Formats: sequence, structure tokens, C-alpha cells
Amino acid sequence: MLRAPYAVDHAGSLSRKAQPLGDLLEWFLRGFREEMPERLHQRDVWRDRAKRGDVAGYAPVGGSLLGTPRDSEPFRQFIEDDPWAVETAEYEGAKDRTPHYVRPMRAALAALAGREADHRPYPFMARALYRTALRDGDWDGACGSLGIIEPVRRFYIEAALARLWARYCEGPIPAPYGGGR
Repeated sequence: MLRAPYAVDHAGSLSRKAQPLGDLLEWFLRGFREEMPERLHQRDVWRDRAKRGDVAGYAPVGGSLLGTPRDSEPFRQFIEDDPWAVETAEYEGAKDRTPHYVRPMRAALAALAGREADHRPYPFMARALYRTALRDGDWDGACGSLGIIEPVRRFYIEAALARLWARYCEGPIPAPYGGGR
């Protein structure tokens, strides 16, 4: 009797799990888009962060004589930071003691690619999912561009999404954290 109020929600959950490609693909794309910075550049010219006196034998890296657009800070963090970067959340002035991934979808993709403690690599699946996200959900085209033959593309991307779902951890992360979970 106690479960009766939740029966409709439970049946809906089971039916959604029966259609993994649509729901899991939508979940993956939403998470990937949330982590992608909106702006790539900001209104400034890029200058190397180090100064000539900081390091012996310093030579500036990148840029040009005319100047290079400065990367926005969120974009710079996205391309340079570790996928396992963690932060502690702050709720109404009180800090949470458990760390959360800054970019949980990126951490899950890194885990799927085999960059975690248990060393079960699926780097090709991670590449297929990353390419699917860059193609805005065109999993058929992404799999085709990787050489996956047409009859198995749907099954392959479903398996990749299921493995990604199993590795996804929004937080809090159980200790020890970083470098996989």
C-alpha cells in the first residue's frame, strides 16, 4: 500500500529505461552542453602569463606580432584543467565537506576512456560519444566517421551510453577522489 503513490512514477521510470538511446543520448547531450563554456574569447589581447624574469631561459609561447584574442577564463579552464578537478559547494554560506566534480560529464568520459583506477579502458567508446556530442547528437554520422559499420552503430552507441551512465557521478564523490572513482 505504501508504494501505491509512486507506482506511476516507477512505471514511467521503467519505460524510460526501456528506450535507452533516446533518453540516455538526451541526458548525455544536455550534460555535455552544460559543461561547455558559452564564450571562447574575451575582448583583450592574449599575453603570456609568465614574465621574462620568472624563469631562466624563458621564451613566450604562442601569440603573434598582431596579437591573439584572449581565451575566456571558463574556456581556458575547460581545455587546460584536469577532468578530475573537484570543488566543494557552498550552500547559504555553509561549505559542504564533500567534493564534487567541476565537470562531471567530462570526468565520466575520462573514466570511460580508461583514465581511472580500475584500468578498464574503452577509449574508442569515449571518442564515439565525444564526436557524437560535437555533431550535436548525430550518433550515426559520428560512428560512421570512426569506421563503425552501419548494422552495429545503434548497438554500439547504446552500449557506450550505458557504460558512461554507469561511470557518471555528479557528486558528492566518495573518498578517495580524483583520478577516478
